[in-house]
Amino acid sequence: MLYEYADEKNISHSKVGKYIVASQAGELNALENLFQRGIRNNVNLKYCSKEEIEEAIPQIVCSGALFSPETGIIDVPEFITALEGDIQHKNGIVSFNTEFISAKKSKNFFEISCNDGTNFSIQSKTLVNASGLSSDLISYKIDQLDQRYVFPINFAKGHYFKYSAPNPFSSLVYPLADEFSLGIHVGFDLSGQLRFGPDLTWIDSIDFSFDESLKEKFINSIHRYWPDMDPKKLHPDYVGIRPKIQNNNEGMQDFSILGPKEHGIEGLVNLQGIESPGVTSALAIGKYVSSLL
Repeated sequence: MLYEYADEKNISHSKVGKYIVASQAGELNALENLFQRGIRNNVNLKYCSKEEIEEAIPQIVCSGALFSPETGIIDVPEFITALEGDIQHKNGIVSFNTEFISAKKSKNFFEISCNDGTNFSIQSKTLVNASGLSSDLISYKIDQLDQRYVFPINFAKGHYFKYSAPNPFSSLVYPLADEFSLGIHVGFDLSGQLRFGPDLTWIDSIDFSFDESLKEKFINSIHRYWPDMDPKKLHPDYVGIRPKIQNNNEGMQDFSILGPKEHGIEGLVNLQGIESPGVTSALAIGKYVSSLL
């Protein structure tokens, strides 16, 4: 869906492919399990031997890999701008710097209280909570929504380091994911700027400061699959925070998308824990939410 939309709207994108690598022989069983899961879900994947990887990407040291030819990169600001344009074309309104105060279901409408410097209210037949890092706080302000259906959000901070040398890769390279995150991987944007990340650091409050002391952790992780990476050319880039519905003692959980069948409130869909691949899946998630309504 995203490729079709990007073509339709002339959004900059490129189908570059992705390698998921097992850097040690002990990871080959997990790689095989991931391959079989992908095949069961009709994912286009190719299993690559150590020799095939050495030929395709000689910089990488690994015992085996999966190749996903459908993986791509996209200009996310262009994507967001196109979506905003669609909303406005359909006579929708995007209201910036507006605080959600509360919502209460009354007969067939939600009475939604807001504040943009002035208190006002909106009447709406439907309400979708897709507020990411604040999705739990927003959920608590929706009257009649039983708290059994609300997940507390935990903040998982992720750092990215950029690489100030020519990019030797034409495809993305990911280490095998662990039970908590996708791991520190090779990524690049449409200009070819190489970056590594994200790591996973649990934090108690939203904080976008960069912890430069993590550089050694990144070096060790990257050297497992790219031993020739020059640490002197690794520099702080930016930080993001993922809204996770599991805590630091639990394995990765899927998205939570709850509609009227679960919580019993007609017209309400509550989305939580939408982290990676939430941007990639945004249109598919939107289509699914629409079907719930």
